[in-house]
Amino acid sequence: MTEVELKFQIHESRRNALLKAIDPKKSEIIQLKAKYFDTEDRLLAQNHAALRLRLEGTRWIQTLKAAGKSHIQRFEHNYDLGEAEQAPELNLDIYKDDAEATQILTNALGQNFNALKLQFETDIERTFRVIPFEDTTIEVSLDIGSIRSEHAETPVHEVEFELKEGSIKSLLAFSFEWVKKYQLWLDVRSKAEIGNLLAQQQNVSPAVYAKDFILSKKDSADKNLRLLISQQLQHLLPNIAAISAGFAEKDHIEQAQTALNHLYLSLHIFKDWSPSLSSKWTNQLNAFKQQFENLQHLQHMQDTLGTFLQNPNTSSNLEKDILYAKEKLNNLVKSTQNVHHFLELLIFSLEENDVQQKQDLKAFAQNTLQHQYKILQESLIAADISNFESLDLLATHISELKFSFPILTNIYDVKNLQKYSKALNDAQLAAHEYLVLSSSALYIQQTELEASDWFVLGWLTAKQEVYAERLLEATEQFMVSRKFLK
Repeated sequence: MTEVELKFQIHESRRNALLKAIDPKKSEIIQLKAKYFDTEDRLLAQNHAALRLRLEGTRWIQTLKAAGKSHIQRFEHNYDLGEAEQAPELNLDIYKDDAEATQILTNALGQNFNALKLQFETDIERTFRVIPFEDTTIEVSLDIGSIRSEHAETPVHEVEFELKEGSIKSLLAFSFEWVKKYQLWLDVRSKAEIGNLLAQQQNVSPAVYAKDFILSKKDSADKNLRLLISQQLQHLLPNIAAISAGFAEKDHIEQAQTALNHLYLSLHIFKDWSPSLSSKWTNQLNAFKQQFENLQHLQHMQDTLGTFLQNPNTSSNLEKDILYAKEKLNNLVKSTQNVHHFLELLIFSLEENDVQQKQDLKAFAQNTLQHQYKILQESLIAADISNFESLDLLATHISELKFSFPILTNIYDVKNLQKYSKALNDAQLAAHEYLVLSSSALYIQQTELEASDWFVLGWLTAKQEVYAERLLEATEQFMVSRKFLK
């Protein structure tokens, strides 16, 4: 069966208020003691699956879980092993008649079922209550307790909303009312993931990277856009979770920025593909991703210009700006506004559109690509080496086309597509370097520089001019090469 649930972390100051909202007098309280099993090399975890024995009241329940098509949908198979004072042995024979469960275990373990061993345990007090909402019934569960491995222990204090009956849209709407009231933030990490990290004496899972998206030719443009947004959310949310938990590494921040940029570009470039898009999503994503870009630019300047800055005050101010940007970013990823935004995008990605589109997918893709070429041609004509603003616009349009080109062109049967891609890649690399230099120059201009550091602005301006020329040349070369588009 498929389980649909959302999990949120709770700010310490709002925990008592949330417990009162669930109202223990109207709720059930149950002690959950669970044992999680895996191989020494974590084959189940590597395949996004988990196998546990959990004592629920007086009965032991064996559960197999695995990733679903989104972060709120998961495969779940429960089997009641009965009452016992001690935990029973795992019973893998129960999956013989369940094709999906068998495939999950076989894909992860092969024939190494005997290699499963206890890896960590959880001890949770769950206060839960089923609440009707619109056309839906939702189980709200407050989990308080701990996760323990052989060497370490970490506390648990989280709330889950599980869809028992009704629509996912209603579940998300219900959840957001609690997000607003109790300042909850979305967390896609499972107890199994946290326990596996604890058992390996690690704080965070590796960053999740973007995957190539292939248009589904049998589906409409609207459906393809929803699939694309869903894939991008699966890229974004685990990296955001690492930042929210305070354990993010450089890769998590970079990949979260990439995912946000891809989401923004998808909604901006493919805005005609679905009548259900909201312009506020694009605006919100743009504002959010700019905070990541700001931190990236500051760190880039520290890495590249740090050795040139002779006055300690300039370096000190840059360091303070970086610390402030990091603090602001950590707060923003947990902000109610952004959590609401993620939930709205989840609704969009999972809903079906009943409106039939008049044009087929290829027509939408061709129109989008032709429009991008048109605005790129116009910005190239308007570009002036002495007018940096016109070059900023050209660089932006090149970056947009670099994102959409591999998605849109997979509907074409073009033998020499690599040639066109290389020409576009050359232009995009020049555009990227130009935009980075442009941002650095703007920061320096707005900084109260000491006289000894004025030369840095001149150096940046000279580099900008070099990359501006490369940008113009590479863009012109690409525009000549794209003869397959009629």
